[in-house]
Amino acid sequence: MKQSILIVEDIHSIREAIMDLLSTKYNVFGAEHFEEAVWYLTNEKIDLTITDIRLPGKSGIDLVKLIQKEFPHVLYALMTAYNINEYIKYAKDLQIWNIIPKYSFLDIHLIEVMVEKLLSNDIFGIEKYFAKDFQVFDQNINSEFEEAPINGIVYKQIKSDQDRSILCGKISKNLIQLGAPKAIQQVLEELTSNAMIRAPRTNEGEYKYQFEIPSHDMVVPLDNIQLMPDDYFLIGYGSTESTIFIVVRDQFGSLRKEEILHRLDRHISIDETTGFPKGLEDSHGRGLYICREISDQLIFNIKPGVCTETISMINREGRTGFKSLSIYEVDPKSNSL
Repeated sequence: MKQSILIVEDIHSIREAIMDLLSTKYNVFGAEHFEEAVWYLTNEKIDLTITDIRLPGKSGIDLVKLIQKEFPHVLYALMTAYNINEYIKYAKDLQIWNIIPKYSFLDIHLIEVMVEKLLSNDIFGIEKYFAKDFQVFDQNINSEFEEAPINGIVYKQIKSDQDRSILCGKISKNLIQLGAPKAIQQVLEELTSNAMIRAPRTNEGEYKYQFEIPSHDMVVPLDNIQLMPDDYFLIGYGSTESTIFIVVRDQFGSLRKEEILHRLDRHISIDETTGFPKGLEDSHGRGLYICREISDQLIFNIKPGVCTETISMINREGRTGFKSLSIYEVDPKSNSL
């Protein structure tokens, strides 16, 4: 039986375009405003609602609140033509994990992938975002650096801080030659540092390769880290005609979606007394914010206790726009991954 999706969007052309895109795989209903959406939620078996934030009358935020209260079995996501950063606080407070920009029809494929991931719980793999001829090269993870493949991704395993430093340097140089901004090196540094230092935990939940000072919200990493085999992680890199990307995947799944939104909110929200971001003096979280600002898409896929996969995608054409919010989490008992 096909799953059912409700699209709530007051602009007819956008609503119809999204409905047409999804109708080959799903039963799709369309609503123009809050009241019509409630009618469908009440009278049809809806599995997922995707709603514009700004609607005539009550907003998409109001609709999410109603779904959480009256229809808890229904999944939900938001879309907007405005700056998503303005809604990060709402996302944090209301536990909204996915907000898609709609400033260009080029982004409509992101909606298709988001729907598939939310409804199937099959969330891992950058290949979902590209055509079927996209290739994954993961057979030689212990071999030396290879140049980024075209229309594919190659994975390498990192076992130590020295491995990380050498490989990140070579990858960044290669991706910059392909058209990535020089700031790609910072994305590599931040994502691999998190996978090496912050992800590995003991059974008691304590960090393995850094000291934590909770009273100052500080962490101090060890020097010359040599990872234990269970703590090795993967870095993937590659490109297509339109996109350059990095994937970092650890074996812990210790990153929490609530933590992501907390840290983003800290660095987006301004302290009225100082005029600076509230998280300016935080010991961590800045890297996550910076990676999101550099990337055209920053996507988090999490299976708690099993794996965190972070994907950074950068458009070759240098197109700028609002950043999506893309955080996916599956039940640790699921068959995903």
